Amino acid sequence: MEFGKKEIRNISIAALVAAFAFSFNEWGIGKFDAIIGMKNLLVAFVFCSIIYFSHSFAQKLAAGHYEYRIEFTLISMQRRISEVKKMVSIPIGPIITLLATFVSNGKFIFLILNSFRHVPENEFRVGKQWINIKEFEEAQIALAGPLSQIILLIIFKLLLPLSVIFNKAMFMVSIIAIYNMLPIPHADGMKIFFGSRPLYIAGLIFIIAFIILIFHLSIIQTIILALLFSTVLSTIYLYKKLS
Repeated sequence: MEFGKKEIRNISIAALVAAFAFSFNEWGIGKFDAIIGMKNLLVAFVFCSIIYFSHSFAQKLAAGHYEYRIEFTLISMQRRISEVKKMVSIPIGPIITLLATFVSNGKFIFLILNSFRHVPENEFRVGKQWINIKEFEEAQIALAGPLSQIILLIIFKLLLPLSVIFNKAMFMVSIIAIYNMLPIPHADGMKIFFGSRPLYIAGLIFIIAFIILIFHLSIIQTIILALLFSTVLSTIYLYKKLS
């Protein structure tokens, strides 16, 4: 499993934009302090890099299970420039995130940054009936990303006694996980939502319950209760849908 230069660049951009949003109001207390601000930005960038790298790594693992190859991308839109007859990719996700940060003066964090795309290769899926990625498989691959953030939450929770900085890391990974589950066009949440509605409901309930509980309960208690909430509410949803 490897990351191309373009993927590393995209992960770095997503991490930097997210770090900027998270640390926007942390450039000094009472007055502007460049040293404190740069330190907070660097800390946020390190954590965000870990989060987005883990996110992509988990999705690549899931894709490999189905013999697909995917790559980490920024949420973008394609526009054709008629003058040069060329398609240009505009990173609309990072642009909107930055605009939301500036307009709200850092009080509203709105992260719509990352997605993934299927990279077709002839040597993959040899002997399979379907060459292109199926919706349910894509949904499972997409869900692997937010679930990797649950693992990071557990790790940061365990490291919390060492430093209060991991409390900030838990906050950042929680926000990123929630945004990744929103059914925003091109984002992971949308792929899960349209790929499998029951999987989306179960995943969303589990992740939200886990995030709420992990800050107040032990890891074991959080896992048990989050699974319980997810199972019960998903069962109710399926029962009502089938009845």
